[in-house]
Amino acid sequence: MNELDLMIFQMAVESVRSLSLSFAEKVAEIATRSRGSLLFDVRVDGDAEVQRVAAIRYQGEQTGVLALDRPGLVTHHCMVNGTFSHFIAPLENWHSMPLSMQAKIDATGHASLFLGALRKAGHMPGS
Repeated sequence: MNELDLMIFQMAVESVRSLSLSFAEKVAEIATRSRGSLLFDVRVDGDAEVQRVAAIRYQGEQTGVLALDRPGLVTHHCMVNGTFSHFIAPLENWHSMPLSMQAKIDATGHASLFLGALRKAGHMPGS
């Protein structure tokens, strides 16, 4: 893992945390400030802990992940490597679709699988 990418990602998260922006706006701002590419920002249905999850890609297969807690107060974050790419790819594909297609395809199952994998690996709190 590139320590510099991790440090820049963490600094961007901390600098944006207190801004009065929506989660989507914060994620976009973090991507801009840390020179990453937004992969996706999706709603998570049926999760007791998290309402949204987003990912930002960096060089060298590094991905910054952000998850908004259910009350909308805390954004958890971590950096993961390419081992999560098979969980990320369907969400990235969904995010790149036109809104008319997104409306027809449910991505929440993929988001739940991704969160489950992050939790199992110890990257995110939750059940």
